[in-house]
Amino acid sequence: MRGADKKGVSRGRRAVVALLALALLAPVTACSGDAGRTPDPVEQDGQLLPATADEPAVTSTPKDQWAKGEMPYLYQIDPQWSETEYGGGRFAKQGCGPTALSMVYIYLTGETDLDPVQMAEFSTESGYATDEQGTSWALMSEGAAQLGLYSETLPAVPSTLQASLEAGHPLICVMAPGTFTEVGHYIVVERMASDGKAVVHDSNSVGRSMRTWDLELICAEAENIWSFSAA
Repeated sequence: MRGADKKGVSRGRRAVVALLALALLAPVTACSGDAGRTPDPVEQDGQLLPATADEPAVTSTPKDQWAKGEMPYLYQIDPQWSETEYGGGRFAKQGCGPTALSMVYIYLTGETDLDPVQMAEFSTESGYATDEQGTSWALMSEGAAQLGLYSETLPAVPSTLQASLEAGHPLICVMAPGTFTEVGHYIVVERMASDGKAVVHDSNSVGRSMRTWDLELICAEAENIWSFSAA
């Protein structure tokens, strides 16, 4: 191998090692789901209440309806990929991070090349998936940048989040145990609704995705919040 080629390979290996190191140092969020039923939007004593009979079925927005400026509803518990392996476990349990970023990526770019499973493959290959612990927060910063997106960490202040949403910049939030999760969970906040609350895309619940939410509640339970735009 020529000297210049060796240097190029060496630089490439160093870049991969650096990305893996960043991913290992970044916080990790796991999420849990249940592909066997649709989780209800209410929790009681740490357990999700049984789904009601009129709860919508788990159906993600079909790919032929994905378009720039239109946020799809994608669910990690969708049977079409819920049993796929990711991060040492089932996608239904571990896949909230890639699913959230897939929705934001489609919304901002209009591209259809990264569905939740393909985003999970990108996460794994780039070192952001962790065995049975979920997805590194670095997927939402370094990983997003690799995909041509710009992300910015925002303070948990309702007026700041509202300004971002009104500017067309969707949010991904890491939620602590509480209203949305028992263990930690990534959700997408798409926009403000006419009732003054936020439209949420929760990949683990059709019910929680079909209603609006107070930004004050989201801020109170969020561990970290990123705003996204096309780079």
